[in-house]
Amino acid sequence: MYVVQCGDHTQSYYCGITTDPDRRVKEHNQNNKKGAKYTRSRRPVRLMFTQLCESRSDALKKEAAFKKLSRSQKLEYMCDHIEEQMLAQITKANQMDAVNDSDSKIQNDTKPDNSSS
Repeated sequence: MYVVQCGDHTQSYYCGITTDPDRRVKEHNQNNKKGAKYTRSRRPVRLMFTQLCESRSDALKKEAAFKKLSRSQKLEYMCDHIEEQMLAQITKANQMDAVNDSDSKIQNDTKPDNSSS
């Protein structure tokens, strides 16, 4: 699922699904029939948000639910999701640091003691 912000006077949001958000944004911004009818008169659009989904069905459900939200709820949804992703990345980085620290400690503990020679 992806969300673009339109270049119209209200800076409206358009939500859709795709496997390639960058390609889709280019299609929205080009003068062809590949972009959505809604965005054709609201160019340029810019990518605001993407969310990976487990399946096309899951993406369609998330898109439908997102479209029912008010503008403020949409902003809150995007911010909450981005915050969750950032916290997950920080947690993963901290776990990797802990593993690296453990590996360093193990390597230091297994070095032969040269002080007895």
